[in-house]
Order: sequence, then C-alpha cells, then structure tokens
Amino acid sequence: MGGAHDTLESALQTTQQLAEVRHHRTAEVEQWRQVSAAAAERYGTPCYISRWRPVAEAVRAFDALNRAAPPEITLRSWLSFKTHPLPALARRWLQSGRGVEVVSEPELALVQRLTPSSDQLLVNGVAKHAWLHRWRIPRLQVHIDSRSELAALLPLALQYSWRLGVRVHAPDERDARDTRYGGQFGMTRAEAVTSLRQMRDAGADVQSMHFHLGQAPQAGESYLRAVEQLLGVCEEAEFRPRILDLGGGHPPIGDANWDLRGLRAAVEIACALFAPELQQIWLENGRALTHASSALAVRVLDIKERADSRYLICDGGRTNQALAADRGLHQLLNLPARSGAARPTTICGPTCMTDDTLGRLDLPGDLSVGDVLVWMHAGAYHLPWETRFSQGLCAVVWCDDEDQMCLARDHESASTWGHAWNL
Repeated sequence: MGGAHDTLESALQTTQQLAEVRHHRTAEVEQWRQVSAAAAERYGTPCYISRWRPVAEAVRAFDALNRAAPPEITLRSWLSFKTHPLPALARRWLQSGRGVEVVSEPELALVQRLTPSSDQLLVNGVAKHAWLHRWRIPRLQVHIDSRSELAALLPLALQYSWRLGVRVHAPDERDARDTRYGGQFGMTRAEAVTSLRQMRDAGADVQSMHFHLGQAPQAGESYLRAVEQLLGVCEEAEFRPRILDLGGGHPPIGDANWDLRGLRAAVEIACALFAPELQQIWLENGRALTHASSALAVRVLDIKERADSRYLICDGGRTNQALAADRGLHQLLNLPARSGAARPTTICGPTCMTDDTLGRLDLPGDLSVGDVLVWMHAGAYHLPWETRFSQGLCAVVWCDDEDQMCLARDHESASTWGHAWNL
C-alpha cells in the first residue's frame, strides 16, 4: 500500500510542478506582451526590447551549481559581453557584483567606461597581442591564448601585475560547421606546459586555467574530458591553479536539473581533482544567459495576398536584425491578439533580399497593416550581428528589475546613415 501511495504522491507532485511551470510561462508571455506593446508605442519599431529579469532568472540556475562544490570553493558567472553588447545590461550586471568578460578592444573600451573594478574585468579571446598592449590597466585579469600572445604581453603583465591564466585547447572543441576540424582556441598541451613554466620562471602571477568548448553542441562528457586535459597540463607543469574557468557555449536552459547535469559533474570532479588549492570556478555562458532576455518588435507595413502564402512586409526583419532566423523558427507574438482562421504566412523584412524573412508559418488571417509582431528569443548574438544594410540601426529598449523601460539607443536616422563616410 505504501508503494502505491508513494507513487500517487510523486505523480501529484509532478502534476503540480508542471502546472506551476505552465502558469509561469503563461505569465511570462503576458508580461512580454505588455512590455512589447508599450515599447513599440513609446519608441517605435523596429526595436529590440531587452529585459533584466530573464537574465537574472537564468543566472540563478548557474548559481545553483554552487551546491556541487564544497563551501570553500565559489562559482562565479561572467557576462560574455560579445554575446549581447548592451551597456545597460553590463552596468546592471556589474551592480550585481559579478564581472564582465571581453574579447576585443572595442568591448574593453566600452566596458571600461562603466568603471568596473579590476576584479570585475576579464580579457579573453584570440590574438590579443595585436591590441592589448595599448591598455595599461593594473591587476588586469587576462587569459593567454597562444605562445605569440605570451611573448608579446608577458613584459606588460609583469610591469602592471596582471593576473594571468592559460587557455588550453579542449579535446572536444570542434568547428560547428565542419566537425572534422578542432577549432582555433587555446594552446596544445605541450604549448600550455611550456607557457606555464615560462610564466612561473618570470615571476608572473598565474592564477587560472581555462578552456572553451565552442559553438558545437556538447555532450556532458565534453566538460569532463576538458577538465582532465587541464589536470594533465597542470601535473606536467607542476602547477596548481586557484581558478578553473570552464568557459562558455552552454545552450539555453529548459530544465536546469537535466540540462546542467554535465556541467554539474564537471564542477564536482574539478573540485575533487584540484583541491585544496582551488578557490573559484568560473563560467562564461552568454547564450544561456541572454537568449530569452530580448525580443524584436516589428510592425506590418504592407500585405500581399498570393496563392502560395500571405506575405507580411514589416519594418524590420532577418537581414537587419535577426540573422539567426536561418537556424529555425522562434516563438512569435502578435499585437493586438488576433483570432482569425490560420493561413500560411511569410514574415518579410523591408530590404530587397529574397531571404529577408523571419519565418514562414500559419498565422491568423486577420493580421493587419499596423499590427506589431514580437519575435522572441532575440538576445544571444542578435544585437552584435545587426546590420545597417539599406536601413540603419534600430532602436534598443532596456527594461530594469521592475520592467521600467528607457531608450538605450535611438533609431539611426536617414540623415546619419552615411555618417561614417568621408563625403
């Protein structure tokens, strides 16, 4: 009897959890409707709408990985600025006490204007020796990606007491488009060992080891193999890091208990293998943090009725604001809500490009000129991949902790579209 009772109780708990999830999702969609409608009305379209709340919710899932580590080891999530380079987001992130990771000189210049502390700034990326020598920032945190970088930057690192790390090529790093190739990040084992010894002999402050798995889909074992690779390098170089950086590339999280199991296992084994010297574990997941934090609002300008499809011509689209539309359909909201019979519909942007489409799907047949379409999940890599093709940049709206909005960037006007040219 007890077994049947336990099974029934478990089923009821699961049902209740599913109901809570559905309620949360319904409430979140309704909030997006309200925020998007207000943004489109106040600031016009096309516009990106970026909210802090989804970012805060996503980072809480990663923060929960602290439970996989002993109390003396802390887990720290960095904001991958390249993924969603919105200054208002970086400012709010810094206010939370966390740090921002940059991979280029323009990113560093912009983030420096937000006056982060040296503990809140991490420089990553490739070929940094081409530009980082221009930045004389005391106690900067830098991950060295190659032997060339080390040769050029080590004197500066010693002069300004930079805190260094070594970026190691992960065994499972692969080109996302052609998995026959391993990718360009980090050093080989032999290069990393030689670099660690050179840094130590020079008296550099070497604190961390780092890998990045890249954009290709990863199995949970990929993290474990990468951690074991770092261990092998450290043992050969007789080096014990205080910080392990497990990089980024994690996909968006649906069920944290399920989706984060591979990363959780890597945290556990890293703590065991690198104790007692290990003090921190770092993560740099951009897509998983910002994917659901932004949406693109566009307005229907014209409608063409064709035998194969209904074509909605909008003031924004794939070519200018959503190159990631090539990877598949995104959830779509329409404002106001329409309930007409569904019809095959193609959502087109305003440019003279046949592939300027956000998607092709069945939509209410009473969608009209003037309606607003909200293309969801436009956070990760949409803003940095925005183009000025024929139109100029669109507006960006920022929503704070309470979803109070402000204009982070105005529309680029027709008169300023050509400002970069010497005329």
